[in-house]
Amino acid sequence: MHVYMTSIEDDKRSKFEKLYVEYRQAMFHVANSILKDEQLSQDAVHEAFLKLIKYLDKIDEIKCYKTEIFLDIIVKNISINIYNKRNKENNLSFDEVQNYIYDENSNVERKLLSKFEYDKLVQSIMDLPLNYSNVLLLKYIHGYSDDEIADILDISKENVRKRAERGRKKLLKIIQKGSNTDGDG
Repeated sequence: MHVYMTSIEDDKRSKFEKLYVEYRQAMFHVANSILKDEQLSQDAVHEAFLKLIKYLDKIDEIKCYKTEIFLDIIVKNISINIYNKRNKENNLSFDEVQNYIYDENSNVERKLLSKFEYDKLVQSIMDLPLNYSNVLLLKYIHGYSDDEIADILDISKENVRKRAERGRKKLLKIIQKGSNTDGDG
């Protein structure tokens, strides 16, 4: 913990310490479920906390679902990167081809989203493939910019933009399907 504290401003140390105590075990569990190696999992958690230092200002509450999801995304992404490096794979698979044309200014999309409850929306985002859900959660639930998301996920800004676009298309299909089965559409 001392390693972290030397690089954090005095006024942020308490928040960081609380985050560390509250989430380090859960983050280790997430990392270990991916890596199946205790040492690599500890390395992933360490990297995640180092990355977290940059974003302490954006965390309002320590014990909340939003913070938990944010930390989960960071440690999952780092663990996947470590796993891929270990297996000499560079990136997550990005094979899915989208036929649906997304119009960012679509009134239909706004209506569908307004009918959708917040919890259902978050759950629908989390049901998307990991590479899409991470970007959408960070962008729309946590409010991070494309540059910040690129830094957090260690991908290019263009990749963030593409994943967000593809994720929105998939999400819109889920929402439309849910809207039609609820008898609303």
